[in-house]
Amino acid sequence: MARLKNKVAVVLGASSIEGLGGVIAKTYANEGANVVVSGRRQEPLDQLAKDINGTAQVCDITKDGDVENLFKVAKDTYGKVDIAINTTGIYEPGPLNELSRDHLRKYSEVSFIGPVIFIREAAEIMEEGGSIISTTSVTVELSAVGLAGYVGTKAGTDKVIQVAAKEYQHKRLKINSLSPGLVDTPMTGGLFEMEGPIKAMTKESPLGRLADVNDVANAALWLASDECFTTGDFIRVGAGIHLNRLPTAEEMYGL
Repeated sequence: MARLKNKVAVVLGASSIEGLGGVIAKTYANEGANVVVSGRRQEPLDQLAKDINGTAQVCDITKDGDVENLFKVAKDTYGKVDIAINTTGIYEPGPLNELSRDHLRKYSEVSFIGPVIFIREAAEIMEEGGSIISTTSVTVELSAVGLAGYVGTKAGTDKVIQVAAKEYQHKRLKINSLSPGLVDTPMTGGLFEMEGPIKAMTKESPLGRLADVNDVANAALWLASDECFTTGDFIRVGAGIHLNRLPTAEEMYGL
């Protein structure tokens, strides 16, 4: 169908080919986009770029200058940037009384400071009508015990997305949050190897199952396409879990 024909997309967080970034990059390429894939590890990026006839560029979202250089490479290579999506993240649960300053700084760098810089640099380099997407999480709407660092920084990014949508309205940019629920990726794979957590989470889903990476990639495709007419919004792909609740530790692990 080529919904992204002649568009240039930057996908950050694509070092894992089977993760969200990798699958989104392949989806964009299949729809006609020229894709710059980026992440911290060169080898898988090179393989993915080869598979989709794209360009690979190493970028660590926590390092000064890396995000700025990523967009420079994209524009130097293809002449423009139409779409930018950041899928980076970390998932290291722990109760508040165990969170150190160093742990919180790590969360802040990966899930707040880095994404804000990504949004800014994408908006500055884009021409009118581009699309910027940052992945956050439906858990920011729930009392996610043990995830203070995770949901706190993701919620901050959600709010910055709204601010950015206003500040760059003169460019008519679409700046949105893509908010998945629990998805089977290399980052969360350990949970999917345990029956208890998955059974408990699925029970809270009005749709009777959890989202997979293709569900999220399809939503990312719509947000990047000309069919999308929304900005400053949060697009949930969590099977409706935000309407209910997160299972307790006892329900998930039998504690």
